[in-house]
Amino acid sequence: MKSMTGYGRGEFENENIRVVVELKSVNGKSLRIRYGLPKIFYSLINEVKREIEKVVKRGDLEVSVSYRFSPSFKVPYRVNYGEALELIKALKRISSLSGKEISLSGRDLLSVPEIFVREEPEGEEFKGALLSALKEALLNLDEARKSEGEKLKLFFAQRLKEIERYLKEIEKDALKVKKLLFNRLRERARELLSSLEVEQEFTKRVELEVAILAAKQDVSEELSRLWAHLNRFKELMEIESEPVGKSLDFLCQEMHREINTLGNKLKEVNITDLVVKIKGEVAKIKEQVQNVE
Repeated sequence: MKSMTGYGRGEFENENIRVVVELKSVNGKSLRIRYGLPKIFYSLINEVKREIEKVVKRGDLEVSVSYRFSPSFKVPYRVNYGEALELIKALKRISSLSGKEISLSGRDLLSVPEIFVREEPEGEEFKGALLSALKEALLNLDEARKSEGEKLKLFFAQRLKEIERYLKEIEKDALKVKKLLFNRLRERARELLSSLEVEQEFTKRVELEVAILAAKQDVSEELSRLWAHLNRFKELMEIESEPVGKSLDFLCQEMHREINTLGNKLKEVNITDLVVKIKGEVAKIKEQVQNVE
């Protein structure tokens, strides 16, 4: 189990270039990547995406790439002769109109950015450097997400332990609760029947219906399903080969549903406090499950 929160940094350097890649991820419903790539690497964005998707399955990921050419790497310049000629013609026209000769030095030409253009190398030439730095960053990011995932596992284990303790207390009193509910319903029915003139056969039928109604108030099925959900949650926490966050979130919803049913059945007995406590623990788990990949 991994967290979706983490940071990873990687760098690669050779005789021509030094590339640094930084990755920052936070929780998200799916995988969303925001790229901060220099123009030189625009053509490699699909390859960067493929490498990321091998490691990261969910979360909002920010990719930041920077680079620096080594002093020994010579970046060529291209002279825009057409632009230079147009500039010279313009200066001649100004000289003609003003009656004053305007000279143009080499320094003046260098100050015009459109004339001397730096030829940026193709990103393909440095693909190996970029991908090497990216793979190192992904490795470090993955380790950070695993580390955060271990912290979440410890948190979940503590919360699950509390839920199990509360469930055992409810189970201990489950039979007593069933009898208590039956007796309460029977007494109410008798009170109602005592004020009416009814046949004995009808009274027996009412008592049968009371028994059926009391059986419907039995909480053993809800308790059984809650235990199953807790065990499945533990199993999912140990999985590292695939994302489990959505499955854990679904289990939280199912546990909440079972607890609500449990609470409705037990609202007339003194176990509702335990139900409220379980709800609180499930809410804590669900909040942190949003950080699980």
